[in-house]
Amino acid sequence: MSRLNKRNILTGDSVDVGRLGGRYEDEESGGVVSYRVTRLPVALIASFVAGNVSSLLGIGGGIIKVPVLNAWCGVPLRAAAATSAFMIGVTATAGATIYYGRGQLEPTLAATAVLGVQLGSWAGMRFGAAASAKWLKILMAGLLFILAAVMFMRGGR
Repeated sequence: MSRLNKRNILTGDSVDVGRLGGRYEDEESGGVVSYRVTRLPVALIASFVAGNVSSLLGIGGGIIKVPVLNAWCGVPLRAAAATSAFMIGVTATAGATIYYGRGQLEPTLAATAVLGVQLGSWAGMRFGAAASAKWLKILMAGLLFILAAVMFMRGGR
């Protein structure tokens, strides 16, 4: 529980965020927050593991990447989730291009999926902006627990 109230943000307008850090507008903090990515090798290894685990188990890699980026690499939860969503978009675009090239992409199903993703993104953005970082962490921990329980139950078959 020690990380529950900790936020990975830097204060001050002239803070050097480094090559991979960033700034974004945060309503909870009341202005622009800055962050700096630390332990880049850990992030790279976690992304590699997340890609392998997600392809083997059919789950999203964000389940691994978001907590690692937040807890070990100094990235705020909102920025870690946005980074994960961006990576999912890149991967999905590459996969869709391959399926389209093979003639295996159903346009009706793809359009329905895009609509669902757009609505989910909009709802998630609204919820994420209104929720505090503490409650987002609690929600993430709950989802990880549920996922672990489901995987444990299915593993016994």
